[in-house]
Amino acid sequence: MLSIQEHGTVEEASSNLLDFILIPDNWLEQAPPQPEGSSTWPASDTQYQRRVGTLRICASVDVAPSLDVTLHIAFRAPGLTPLKAADHLESFLKQRLPLTPNSEWQVEVDERRWIHFSRRYAGTHLLA
Repeated sequence: MLSIQEHGTVEEASSNLLDFILIPDNWLEQAPPQPEGSSTWPASDTQYQRRVGTLRICASVDVAPSLDVTLHIAFRAPGLTPLKAADHLESFLKQRLPLTPNSEWQVEVDERRWIHFSRRYAGTHLLA
């Protein structure tokens, strides 16, 4: 059975998970688009997941074949709404990458009720 690390607060989970995912060796290759109704994200690897009570958090830095780098954070909990998930996102990022006015995030709710937030992590694509 998969074991997901538990934390007392979103801030504790953030500190632990962001320390891990922001190391370039832990960045993930972005999976190709899946047929409608199937998804490979959030990462099945529990290293990229944390739990705070009933709230599950999954985060990764994804590198696309075009070398665009995206920060991807998702939340899931019973009764979670996109507005409440945005509050969790703000708490999650506050210590390391605080939200700024007019920062643009893409938001999506998938069929498994994960609420996904993603945005470009690096200003321009990586050069090989």
